[in-house]
Amino acid sequence: MAGSMICRVLGVLSLSVVVIASPAQLARRAISSELLERFTLFSQFATLSACDQNINHTGQSLTCDYGTCGLVAADNTTVINTFHSDNGPTGYIALDHTRQLIVLTFRGTVSKSDGNTDLDIVLTPIDDVCTGCKAHHGFWVYWSAVASQATTQLQYATNAYPGYRLSVVGHSLGGGIAALAGTVLRTQGFTVDIWTFGGPKPGNMKLAEFITNQQPPNSIYRATHTTDPIPKVPLNLPFLDWSQPSPEYWITQETGVQVTTDGVEYIEGINSKAGNAGSDRDLRWPNPEHGWYFGNMSVCAEPSDASS
Repeated sequence: MAGSMICRVLGVLSLSVVVIASPAQLARRAISSELLERFTLFSQFATLSACDQNINHTGQSLTCDYGTCGLVAADNTTVINTFHSDNGPTGYIALDHTRQLIVLTFRGTVSKSDGNTDLDIVLTPIDDVCTGCKAHHGFWVYWSAVASQATTQLQYATNAYPGYRLSVVGHSLGGGIAALAGTVLRTQGFTVDIWTFGGPKPGNMKLAEFITNQQPPNSIYRATHTTDPIPKVPLNLPFLDWSQPSPEYWITQETGVQVTTDGVEYIEGINSKAGNAGSDRDLRWPNPEHGWYFGNMSVCAEPSDASS
């Protein structure tokens, strides 16, 4: 996200000893190797949305010139739709025939319009989605700009490939949009997995509750990384109600280190302080933690936009 946003605005019985875990311990556990691979895969889908060749052309495979997206590169993929404008989000819809996936992906912050969207933090009512729910206005406007196009393409894809699983993916700004897009698509009858990496808060508590309970269990995969400041914003103020849905997958390993299963903690609870939200404040920008989620998320971005 834009750097300016950071500035403006986280008994012993017999011979045995019985150890009772605290609620926090019960809510935090490592992930499986299978889930780790899926996180890595979808982080690569998110990374590829910043590569020009994937957002300007259809009918071709997803590619990355930097060789950092090996899982996706090894699959048989086809881009079937792209969107890229000054007044809306940037991204693509792709088919992964190897894994039988349909993937809708939103890019993180790169353009000036993206930065302005990050900062458009008014809470706007979206009662048509869920009663009492409010969304980040900028993210909602971006999603609305491509909602009709994306929905039409996804309906075509799911009809043509009924056995394929639909996922909505994004990093940073893209994660905020993905959370809203996936939620709306679910209300329209799509079965959707939502994968976000360093995504900001998408809206209020009512929305977070709705997303959390919409298609349980385990259909939202919200990844955070150590002290990354972006999942903590927008900041809560007495008259506002910004919230993150549950669960959270908190990467506790440092930037540049290959993530392992015991380096990701599964944390339950809306706005839980057991993970990223309770970590130290880190206002560096570009922020290294924000730019690293199961790999380098900014490899295709220009240097000035790295980690954004």
